[in-house]
Amino acid sequence: MDSRISLSFISFLLALSCAGCVNTGSKTVSPIGPNSTNVGKIDEVLPQRVKKEDGPKRNPLPQTEIAFGEMKEIDAESESARKNPEAQAKLRDDARQAYQKALQVDPNNLEAFRHLGRLYAKNGDYDRAFDTYKKAMAKHPKDGVLWYDLGMCHQRRKEFPESVRCLTKALELDPENREYQKKLGFTLAWMGQIDQGLGHLTRAQGAALAHYGIARVLLQRDQVEPARHHLRIALRENGNLEAARELLTSLESPVASNGQRDPRMARNE
Repeated sequence: MDSRISLSFISFLLALSCAGCVNTGSKTVSPIGPNSTNVGKIDEVLPQRVKKEDGPKRNPLPQTEIAFGEMKEIDAESESARKNPEAQAKLRDDARQAYQKALQVDPNNLEAFRHLGRLYAKNGDYDRAFDTYKKAMAKHPKDGVLWYDLGMCHQRRKEFPESVRCLTKALELDPENREYQKKLGFTLAWMGQIDQGLGHLTRAQGAALAHYGIARVLLQRDQVEPARHHLRIALRENGNLEAARELLTSLESPVASNGQRDPRMARNE
């Protein structure tokens, strides 16, 4: 009888022990209920488990870096940045680093090469711009867009024969590209090769716009009478081309009431 009472008492104590606490191995935490004050103690244990499940950090995507660089370039062209050359230089440098990071992640990324090359050219760092295009062409030898960018880079330096060479190569790789045709046409016209330029512009834009474009180039070169000739042809091809009509009217009435020459005569409108 005494032994049965002792066993019952021990079982009762064990039941109380199990109901009153939970053993976690290193420390004992009371169970959590609606009114429990032990939530913080459980939280101290859980973060360790989460940290073990965390994977390694991933490298950013090239597109993310490129988008960041583009944003910095846009900021660099804002009115406030233009008034602060130091801030503008910092924004452009942030963009440069972003494009370089994109190339670190993806060394073949054509878009990152293009952005980086154009940024160097915009900064006047032509040696690095040319080197960037050279590296890009080694990886993308049949991509006309790199030859186009290189041609525009030479134009920034007023190296027009080299620009023509690059734009011609771009057009060879993508013969139907109207933008390449147009830029090559304008460059040839600016060099004085009017007929060749007109041919490319006609293929790119049609006859009316081509003659109008040639007229604008001629006005920039102070060749007023030839410009009038091409404007008349443009209107003959398309009588609804109002830009050509307005420009021709200004050229045929060049002296305003104040005796000053109409500024539109020598401007690329």
